Amino acid sequence: MKRRNVLILVTPAYQPRLAGIARYARQHGWQLTILDRIARKPKGWNGDGVLVTLRDNPETVAFVKSLRRRNKPVVDLTFNHPEMRLPRVSGDHAAMGRLAHEHFAERNFHHFAWFSTNWLNIHKLRYEGFAGQDSVPRWVISEEAPPDRIDDFAWFERWLGAKLRTAPKPLALLAYDDADAARALGACITAGLSVPDDVAILGIGGDRLICENQPVPLSSIEHDQGRTGYEGAELLDRLMDGEPPPRKPLLIPPRGITVRASTDFIAATSPIVRHALEYIRQHIGESFGLAQIAAATGVSRATVARLFEQELGRTVGAEILRQRMNIAKTLLKGDALSIAEIAFRVGFCNPAYFTNTFRRETGKTPKSWRKG
Repeated sequence: MKRRNVLILVTPAYQPRLAGIARYARQHGWQLTILDRIARKPKGWNGDGVLVTLRDNPETVAFVKSLRRRNKPVVDLTFNHPEMRLPRVSGDHAAMGRLAHEHFAERNFHHFAWFSTNWLNIHKLRYEGFAGQDSVPRWVISEEAPPDRIDDFAWFERWLGAKLRTAPKPLALLAYDDADAARALGACITAGLSVPDDVAILGIGGDRLICENQPVPLSSIEHDQGRTGYEGAELLDRLMDGEPPPRKPLLIPPRGITVRASTDFIAATSPIVRHALEYIRQHIGESFGLAQIAAATGVSRATVARLFEQELGRTVGAEILRQRMNIAKTLLKGDALSIAEIAFRVGFCNPAYFTNTFRRETGKTPKSWRKG
C-alpha cells in the first residue's frame, strides 16, 4: 500500500485537534507535513491530500483553490468560508451557542451579552446559536476599535469595562473562546465588577491552561477538537480513495460544559434562595434534603419549596440533583478518581444507584461519559 503524504495546514495548532489527526495517521501509515504558521502558500508540494483550517489568510485560500483545480482532495476543519464548497468536518458552532444559552438559563439569568475579538463566520454561528430570536448585545473589538487601538490593552479594558458597567446585572457573558473569556475577566476585574455575581463568564474551547490559571477559574464549553481532527482525517482518506464528497458538512457536537467558578452562580433575587443554594453547594457530598435546607435558612419547608418554584422553576430536589450531576460530569473528565469515589463525593452512598441516576439524566453511564 502506498504511503500517503498529507499536508496539514492547521492554525492555531491546537494540540487536541492535531492529536486526533495524528492518531488516524498512525493507524493508516500516513506521512504528515505540518505547517502551523501559514505566511505564504507552500510551493512545489505535490502530495495526496490536505487538511486545512481556512481562515482569513488570502494566500491559504488561493492555495486551496489551486488544489481544487488540480482535483487534490481537501478537507476544511472549520467553517469560516461557507462560500467555498469544500468537504468539511467542523465543530457544531451553533450548538455551542445554544448550549451556552441553556447553561445560563438554567442558572436563572435573564440578561445576556456576547464578546469577541474578531467577527468571522464561526463567530456568527456561535452568536446566533446563543442569541436565538432575542436581541443580545454583540461587543466585537475589531468592529469598534480604531486601527491604532486593536492591540491596546488599556483601551480595550476601558472600552469593555464601560459596556459591562452599564449592562443590566447579573449579566451572562459568552465569549467566543477561552482567550476572549480571559480578556473579559480582566476587564471585569479592572472595572471593579465581581465574577460571577455581577458578570458570569463562559468561554468555548476547554483550554485548561487558560481556564484554570485565572483569578476566577473560567467555565468553558468543551469543543471536541480531537474528534474533529480524527473524523476530518477519516473523511480525507475516503476522498483520497476516490469517494465522492458528502453533500453536507459533518458537524461535531460539543462535549458539554466544564463548570468552574466564573459561572458557578444562580441569579436568584430572594436571599432565602441564595442562602439555600449556598447550603447545597457546601453540603453536596452529604445526605440532606428540604428539611435540612429549611432549618439552615430559618423558614418553613413550604416557603423554601415555593420560592424555588417561583425563582428557578424547579423543585429543591431537582436543584440538588442538577448540582450533583454537574460536579460528577466535571470529575469524570479526569482520571484521578474512580467512579465509586466520584459517587461518594457527590452524595451517593451507593455507586450502582449513582450509575443508574447518571444514565437516566444524561443517557450515558459514567464510564461511557468518561470515555467521551
